[in-house]
Amino acid sequence: MQSLAVTGASGFIGRALIAAAAARGLRVVALGRSANPPALPDGVTYRRFDPNDPTGPGDAFEGIDVVVHLAGESVAGRWTAAKKAAIAASRIEGTRNLVAALGRCRQAPRALICASGVGFYGNRGDVPCTEDAPPGDDFLAETCVGWEREARRAEALGIRVCLLRTGLALGDGGGALGALRTPFALGLGGPLGKGRQFVPWIHLDDLVALYLFAAETDAARGPLNAVAPDYATNARFTQAIGAALRRPALIPAPGFALRLVLGPFAQTLLVGQLAIPAQPLRLGFAWKHPNLERALQDVLAPSRQATIPHHFAARTQVPGTLSDAFAFFADAHNLERLTPPHLNFTIERVSGPMAAGATIDYRLRLHGIPMRWRTLIETWEPPHRFVDVQLHGPYALWRHEHRFEVRDRGVEITDDVDYVLPLMPLSTPALPLVRADVASIFAYRQTAIATLFTPS
Repeated sequence: MQSLAVTGASGFIGRALIAAAAARGLRVVALGRSANPPALPDGVTYRRFDPNDPTGPGDAFEGIDVVVHLAGESVAGRWTAAKKAAIAASRIEGTRNLVAALGRCRQAPRALICASGVGFYGNRGDVPCTEDAPPGDDFLAETCVGWEREARRAEALGIRVCLLRTGLALGDGGGALGALRTPFALGLGGPLGKGRQFVPWIHLDDLVALYLFAAETDAARGPLNAVAPDYATNARFTQAIGAALRRPALIPAPGFALRLVLGPFAQTLLVGQLAIPAQPLRLGFAWKHPNLERALQDVLAPSRQATIPHHFAARTQVPGTLSDAFAFFADAHNLERLTPPHLNFTIERVSGPMAAGATIDYRLRLHGIPMRWRTLIETWEPPHRFVDVQLHGPYALWRHEHRFEVRDRGVEITDDVDYVLPLMPLSTPALPLVRADVASIFAYRQTAIATLFTPS
């Protein structure tokens, strides 16, 4: 790829994208409706293109290798009938007009990378949504379905089409954090509604990198979930903003109050999607900011070092083969054999064979307190590695990476855990106890593993 044209180039994401593309040495064309070009980075040129014009010529795209389509009415604000109509029309009709203009080019671009949204999935609770999940049935889902349908019409022109279903973009100078920063800095932030809904998110740097990755990667076709591989509830998300700003984030915004102020738009803040970036992972995309707490620290307080998440690591050497060691952990019920008896750990349900996207429900008692825990298998790479993450449970974050490597005449099993306590900073005094608990549980686990793998 040598040239890139971007609609919506003056927006929050567009500005970052054209700057990054120009810095890579690409020939970048910013597309806009105005006759007067906006201020642009060095090396970026401007061409007029109006996605509202169904008869517009295709000359704005002549000589372009890849088109990135970002233009669209913002979904933020009160959803009046006129606002909803503008949201839908700017995406569906605007994309239809863009594809028609591509069809009028003397030589069409090779690829169209079109924005979409995780709103495609509707309100899915904690059901994992990879790119092959069906759409929802609410306003945003129906808009995204129409939006993507119009973009995919470009495939009939021989153009590769990739659709980036984008989560909440975290960056300085705009986006959702621009509106949230002031109330959180004043200590007035907190969970929205019950706080249990998932918030798919991505750092702006990674979103820009993913657009360029999709533009350059011929295998990137169809939908890609443009989200980080870190699955945060709204409660954790708002807590992480407060932690980055060193402010408590404990004042909830009840659902009824949001509906009163924002009308139907409030529903988008109260529902969630557990969007899994299965296709970016499959294609080998690497995130620079895969952890929420560190990503928000980078945006909101980059001069300070992040103090969370906390980390624990353990290594255990066992005899046997790599496949035997991995197969033992592939049986979820073996977790009961590796957990201290006083925790009363019991698996209640496994959603299916152990693989990426599987979930495990179990219960336990910690210091006499009964708890329920749901885990998602995020990554499954037999026989070398898998990652499980807490969806619901006692932690704000619990991410456990298991690695298996051949060492000498056996296998070294490595456990790397990142965790964050809930209700920070109020829970900070409990951190020494939690650290001791984690160390004790893994000490038992190491002993149990060694015993189970030692030939009798």
